[in-house]
Amino acid sequence: MKKALIGHRFVRMAGVAFAALLLLTVQAQAAEFKPGKPITMIAPAAPGGGSDVLSRTIAQIVANEKLTTQPMIVQNVPGGGQAIGLTQLAQAKGNTHMLAVANPASVAGLLVAGKGAPNIKDLTMIAQLALDEQLIVVRSDSRFKTIQDVIAESKKKENSISISGSDQADRVCSRMFEKFAGIKMRYTPFNSGGEQMTALLGGHVDLQWANPPEFIGQYEAKQVRPLVLAQEHRIDQFKDIPTFKELGINLVFKFFRGVIAPPGLPPEVVAYYENMMKKMIETKAWKENYLAKNMLSPAWQTSREFTKTISDSEMVFTETLKELGLIK
Repeated sequence: MKKALIGHRFVRMAGVAFAALLLLTVQAQAAEFKPGKPITMIAPAAPGGGSDVLSRTIAQIVANEKLTTQPMIVQNVPGGGQAIGLTQLAQAKGNTHMLAVANPASVAGLLVAGKGAPNIKDLTMIAQLALDEQLIVVRSDSRFKTIQDVIAESKKKENSISISGSDQADRVCSRMFEKFAGIKMRYTPFNSGGEQMTALLGGHVDLQWANPPEFIGQYEAKQVRPLVLAQEHRIDQFKDIPTFKELGINLVFKFFRGVIAPPGLPPEVVAYYENMMKKMIETKAWKENYLAKNMLSPAWQTSREFTKTISDSEMVFTETLKELGLIK
């Protein structure tokens, strides 16, 4: 018995030692590289949306906390459902001074772009930083008081209700909602969450897919209200808003937000940026001014873990986009 306990303790200590060694290895690799010029951070969407907010938040915290000696410059490259900005990233193979923010739309956008567009898995995953919430939002004076109202009206007349999105991830969510609820709606695409909100407030669309950073200002001003949440459970910020699952609709959408880089980066460069992002998410500014303010959940993943998340997302999106006829 005593030998068994000693053996168990040895295995546990060996595991702790291995984890410590792995951390030291990552830190040592990161120490071998330092940026020698400004770092470009691509936001593959127009100003005003979640990708833009994340890009500028990262750049500001990195600068304020002095996490690197070089400035980080945000460059908005909208269009093509993120494909234009991410193609620019892919073409910068081996560029050690370029990053981009990524979310599910990054995966879906490149799939739809088709021939000539890079494969998301060819890019370098740096880290997943957080999980955003995906909701359907309406104007405060909308005739729809609940998502059941939307479903009921849609079943009476197909395509009578318009719903907007700013990327292919929103398009995937709409398809999943339609499929599980047995309805059909008119999907209206926009280039950014900011453009969507303008259309919603102007009465040009009935519903909007949105993350909290894209509508929190209008929500606080009582101009909009959410109807439903595509999450496993209700969230504290919107305790009265039900999930799709509560209503018998099996729609859960993990809207990750992370950082990626061009293909062909050496391990020490990946380790440097991964280490930088890990330090950033531990700051008070990140937790209070980004996560809490924009209603996101902390969800750190290393480069290796985030690579698997991206691969899994691609499989799900491929199936849904084929159903929509957007890819073969």
